[in-house]
Amino acid sequence: MEALAAARAAHFDAASGACDYAALQASAERARVAACLAELEAFDLQRVAIPAQTAFWLNVFNAVVLRDSAELAGAASVRAANALFERPRLKVGAFEYSLDDIEHGLLRGNLPKFGARRAPMQRDDPRLAYMPLAYDERMHFAMYSVSRSSPPLNAFGAGRLDGELEDATARYLQRHVRVENDGAVVVLPRQFRWYADDFGGERNALAFALARLDDEAVDLVDRRRGRVKVRYAEFDWRPNVPG
Repeated sequence: MEALAAARAAHFDAASGACDYAALQASAERARVAACLAELEAFDLQRVAIPAQTAFWLNVFNAVVLRDSAELAGAASVRAANALFERPRLKVGAFEYSLDDIEHGLLRGNLPKFGARRAPMQRDDPRLAYMPLAYDERMHFAMYSVSRSSPPLNAFGAGRLDGELEDATARYLQRHVRVENDGAVVVLPRQFRWYADDFGGERNALAFALARLDDEAVDLVDRRRGRVKVRYAEFDWRPNVPG
């Protein structure tokens, strides 16, 4: 989505991902993103080719978060922010969607959100017809959520999705994974604890992360011959603003 990329270039710090959300709120770039989202009410989802489904929903998710970023950044608590993700925020074709509907209902294959008991959509929900056929766990590092521990804002192209997802995942993990005590402890981002089953369990999550770190960090862990303790970093929910 060109509008999403333009907003990122104009308002986000490339190194830190920080953004002045008040300035963004009044910008032409945000207005353009909002206009693109409004047009989706008349959009026929059947036009989205199967290979493009994941890129489409990732871009829609990130665009909604960007459009509503000032509201999300101003949430008084984590609970209030979660409530904003649960509320319907846009209409695509005939159906309304919340951010949780997109993330957990469609991109994660209609699985419960961390801490929830039920999937966001009922089994007979017609929106499930638009779930991407191919599940990709790298989506966890592609969705923007305003917070300091969030992956940075990205826009994805259908024909370039694999490379772009891999790049986004590797950059996020290289920044947030820590190898400590000469390889005896690996600190993983909180997403790996919340959604361990998405990665096939803790050991597979560790392998997933290590495959994207530099050789020096991997060598430290390999020397431990499996005697490695996994810990999980806290998720910093504070808005990622300058300063």
